[in-house]
Amino acid sequence: MKNNRSKIKSTLSLIFILCLLSAFILSADAATGSRSAGHQDDGGIEVGSRFHELIFGKKEEKKAEEDIYLCPGGDAFGVKIRGGGVSVSKVIDEGGSPFREGDFIKSIDGQPIDSIDDVKEALKYSGGKELTFTVLRGRSSESFSVTPRVCADEYHLGVILKDGATGIGTITYYDPKTREFGGLGHGISYSDGKELRGMSEGTVTGVILAGATRGKPNQPGELRGVLTESKLGDLYANTECGVFGTLDCNLECTSEIPIPIAKRNEVAPGEATILTTVKSGKRASYKIEIDDINYSSESTKSFKIRVTDDALIALTGGIVRGMSGSPIIQDGKLVGAVTHVMVANPTEGYGIFIENMLNAAQGQSQPEAA
Repeated sequence: MKNNRSKIKSTLSLIFILCLLSAFILSADAATGSRSAGHQDDGGIEVGSRFHELIFGKKEEKKAEEDIYLCPGGDAFGVKIRGGGVSVSKVIDEGGSPFREGDFIKSIDGQPIDSIDDVKEALKYSGGKELTFTVLRGRSSESFSVTPRVCADEYHLGVILKDGATGIGTITYYDPKTREFGGLGHGISYSDGKELRGMSEGTVTGVILAGATRGKPNQPGELRGVLTESKLGDLYANTECGVFGTLDCNLECTSEIPIPIAKRNEVAPGEATILTTVKSGKRASYKIEIDDINYSSESTKSFKIRVTDDALIALTGGIVRGMSGSPIIQDGKLVGAVTHVMVANPTEGYGIFIENMLNAAQGQSQPEAA
């Protein structure tokens, strides 16, 4: 019994000494002005914390960050944007007209053109005199002179103009909590591909697909379809890494179970799948291979992809226009999206990290909810 009491006294003495030692160390830190990063000046709490760690060990660190879950897309959607310039959608007076369908009007008599109203204004004040047009045709710039024609006291060019751009793309992801989505995996650019189109407003519509033009070496294919009049949502950003917006109603992609996204360092060379809509307007999964990953990439060409699915190759020849934005899934995680096709070999192309798309979306100002 006496021995047990001695042991208890010795243990209590040791604990008391350790407490004093901890307090002494803390006092020395305060006196010399030295402090570990992140520590707060809360005196006894710090001593108690150190003593607790000394006796019971350090506490487990909290999980740094929760996984982000999103619904993978794969549905085709129509996009209409206004602003950022005027292009020729049809040439009515083809006899001798210098305009070509698809010409993008950059300036008239040296004045930049941003809208159809700018063109009308230039024609109105021309008084019927010759005007010099500079247009972007494909990847080259062309300049020519045109004398407006008078009809019903108005001046005309013999062309139908459109303000903005329309096209077909694929939804990459959808967040059912916020109804926000991202698509394309790259921005909507002018025909030279060097500059993003400006956007004053953008609309998301439905698409009726009519199949696909099969891609061949040096002849990229494309999804064929028409945009419906039904408005599904709005775009709030056109960025280098994709278009982003909100949907008025849930698309089919919301029936997908949300899955975690993959951080760039989790993406690995090897097998993966893409979700895309080609046949009968229904989304399907197709096999691909991921290779040549650039882990430091912040752009639309983060890694190379190669279509290995015989069914998709039979349908489209590989990657075609309109498939941009098709989500890429690997090991049950959303890795990124299809962005480009190799012109020389349509079975090969590029993909973008989903992190790059989400970073681009986060950097945009979103409209406040009504």
